Amino acid sequence: MNYHLVLTRRCNLNCCYCHGGEETGPDTEIQYSLDELAAFLEKDDDVQLMFYGGEPTLRISLLRQLMDRFPDARFMLQTNALLLDRIPPEYMRRFHSVLVSIDGREHITDGYRSEGVYQRVLENVRWLKEVGYSGDIVARMAISQESDIYSDVSHLINLKNPTFDHVHWQLNAVWDAENNWTDFDRWVEDSYNPGISRLAAEWVNKMKDGK
Repeated sequence: MNYHLVLTRRCNLNCCYCHGGEETGPDTEIQYSLDELAAFLEKDDDVQLMFYGGEPTLRISLLRQLMDRFPDARFMLQTNALLLDRIPPEYMRRFHSVLVSIDGREHITDGYRSEGVYQRVLENVRWLKEVGYSGDIVARMAISQESDIYSDVSHLINLKNPTFDHVHWQLNAVWDAENNWTDFDRWVEDSYNPGISRLAAEWVNKMKDGK
């Protein structure tokens, strides 16, 4: 089974569509011991641990303790990647998948997340390859009204250095404040749906070409 472990609710960013960087009170860290977690997981012979947040790389010491405590588990990481290179390479190479938060083109990513984030993310994804990481690297996009789904997905798919193995996205309308959208229905009709149709058509054509 796949278990999501929220290592902390704290974050080192304060993205315009998220509240992870805001003050969340005293209950921001894990409230159970590793022994309690081990007792909960002991009957599962196929443990998959997803480290989540907040930003889980703010708790690298805890992350390492968990990986040492459960050496046979499959590990995944959802991260904004800003601190990724602080994880020792020998631990980094043990991850099956790394999901990296990046929202598309540079001006879109930096506009949502803060100036310089895009380049820092790419630097650390390149670092993953340099230290011998061979697992799955997923670009994880949050789509908002400034996004062009076709342009931003295409941009990430076509990057050469670094490359992403997959591109996933979700509409931030699920959790974003309503006043951050001027006209969601119109945006879907005029921008999102046409962009999705173009992406689907290109995918079908590539499948027909055997790519």
